[in-house]
Amino acid sequence: MHLTSVDDPFEELAAAACNLLADSLGVRYSGVITLEKAELKGGSSEFSRLPADLRDKTIAAICDDVLNVNFDDDSVHTTQLIQTDVDESIGDQSASLFFPETETVVFVIPAPGRTVALAPFRRAAVSALPIVYRVDDLRAERAKLMRTNVLLQHVQEISKIGGWEQALGTDKLTWSEAVYDIHGIEPGGDVTLDRILSMYPSPAREKLALAMEKAAAEGDGFELTGPIDTPSGERRIVRTVARSASGREGAKLYGISQDVTSQLNAERRLWWAANHDPVTSLPNRLLFEDRLGVAVRRAKREDRRFALVIIEISDFARLTQRAGYTVPDKNMMEIAGRLGAVTRESDTIARISINEFALILHDINDRNNLDITLERLREQFKQVEGSGGGGSLVMSAGVAYYPEHASADTELIRAAEIALSRAKRKLTEPVIVFDRKIAAADEKRRATILAQARDSLNRREFLPYYQPQIDMETNAIVGVEALVRWQTPDMTLDAKDFAYALDDHEIGSRVGRAVLDAVIADISSLRAVTERPFRVSINASRTEVLRNDFLETFLEKTRTGNLRPNDFIIEITEDVIIGVDDKSLHEKINYLVTSGVEFSLDDFGTGYASLIHITSFPVTEIKIDKQFIFGIETDRRKRAIVRGVLQIAQSMGLNVIAEGVETAEQQEALREIGCRYAQGYLYSFPVPFAQFAAMVEQQHV
Repeated sequence: MHLTSVDDPFEELAAAACNLLADSLGVRYSGVITLEKAELKGGSSEFSRLPADLRDKTIAAICDDVLNVNFDDDSVHTTQLIQTDVDESIGDQSASLFFPETETVVFVIPAPGRTVALAPFRRAAVSALPIVYRVDDLRAERAKLMRTNVLLQHVQEISKIGGWEQALGTDKLTWSEAVYDIHGIEPGGDVTLDRILSMYPSPAREKLALAMEKAAAEGDGFELTGPIDTPSGERRIVRTVARSASGREGAKLYGISQDVTSQLNAERRLWWAANHDPVTSLPNRLLFEDRLGVAVRRAKREDRRFALVIIEISDFARLTQRAGYTVPDKNMMEIAGRLGAVTRESDTIARISINEFALILHDINDRNNLDITLERLREQFKQVEGSGGGGSLVMSAGVAYYPEHASADTELIRAAEIALSRAKRKLTEPVIVFDRKIAAADEKRRATILAQARDSLNRREFLPYYQPQIDMETNAIVGVEALVRWQTPDMTLDAKDFAYALDDHEIGSRVGRAVLDAVIADISSLRAVTERPFRVSINASRTEVLRNDFLETFLEKTRTGNLRPNDFIIEITEDVIIGVDDKSLHEKINYLVTSGVEFSLDDFGTGYASLIHITSFPVTEIKIDKQFIFGIETDRRKRAIVRGVLQIAQSMGLNVIAEGVETAEQQEALREIGCRYAQGYLYSFPVPFAQFAAMVEQQHV
């Protein structure tokens, strides 16, 4: 019931209106009350000076008497005076008028023995009310502005943004406190344009001065980001956005300044993490492919030659099993250092996969230059091999020239990979340079593999093997991934050993259908083991996803096998998505999703833009690639990456499975950072269906 705080600048205006009301009626005390809250909106100076308890007591008594009046009674009028007994120290009775439109009570307290006439009281009240309510509106607007100002101050503080204005006629600068803070200058100090420009080192100083002159002359604006050196010697990066305007004081520039130092540093760190290998700090495959594209364009423009070298450490997996996970990381760092010893600063060294490196050797103008470099590379290989601290490493390299062997980056990679494939089979010559004979031999080998694959399809030698997915909290099997195997009478091959066949449009499609048929039959029989069917992950290649009948075939086969579409989750990798007509792919995937099928993004974190794809495609699960799990128990950077992936997935409601878990230490590290589901050799190698069914049956005994 108290009047607004004494620091309210509108209190005197409200009091003036009530003083006029009191003076016109010859009384000392008057005021305006809102009936609902029993709140004084304005009071005469004499009433406001009364003790707070007496004031509140009087307001409460007046409101009670008004509320007790039954205005629904035909004999009662809102225009009548309502009398209220008040403290004898200020009078006998107050006289009040109730205005129902605004739920407002206007009161006056005449001196003892005096009365108030209704007509003049009503005229005076009607005159005073608009003034009091306008003052109240202004008070509310001021409070809103104050809240907005506080909010703006918080925003400026958090985002490190401040506003400024420059009068072009006088070069006078007006700054908010935040701009002073950004420039490291004491607030309120005198600032001039020359002083500010002196804080910018060249050439940023000249750029800012020119931008301001141009904006002033052309009535335009600008946006510029550059470094400043504060008076304390701190280097900061400041973004300035300006616009021109004109007013009564003449032309001016106004705008914002923002300290973006932390933001740019964070962006640089994120860019570095996304483009570099965390173990060796070398460029990863993403940055390598970008640099290779730049090298091709430069060589084409300047008529230059360069060489691409792809290196593979073939015994890497066996070394990991023998020596643990820290030794291979040390080997990779040693190899990176030795590769740096045979290259120049202008060349590129990249780690493009867990056991592969690539070199881009610029300005190879004759074969002799390259031969010298390759000979030094062979010497480094010899020094690395046999010094593996737990087992030897077998290193092979394939070399291709631009433009002799290829004129496009993808073709150049293909040529180097063909040469690498020959080097891996010819251990006496670990470095092979691509030539047409090698390409012909590779094509012949490819044709042989495809012919053998066709025969094996007729003999039903392409089968699914099953690798369980585990809940690390309960050790229960919660799912399974079906992986294709080529099982001949002599050996069993996994997918990377017959990639030629899977990449072929005809053979790849036939293998996919054969494996899907076998999976449907196997999972149907699994219903006899457990009432709850497992969700089975099926890998879908680019060829399969884009095949017109893939979706219809998949749904029809699940119905034939008495299974539901949501018994399955289809795993796709980024190469399935990139370069495909988005609309077409969206339609295919959305069709399956509406039928109950879910999608998983495999090898998450290794592609070009995995974060974009989990927002643009309806995936419900992501599988963290094994290269982020490898060494996670000792590598804090990998733990940070996996923790970030988990947080992103949680915010988007996605499931996460960690692939490639091979040790108890890796499992414990994943548990500590909140990952629940895993898959890898620690739990089981991919096994035939009979062995997997036995695992499931054992868990349900």
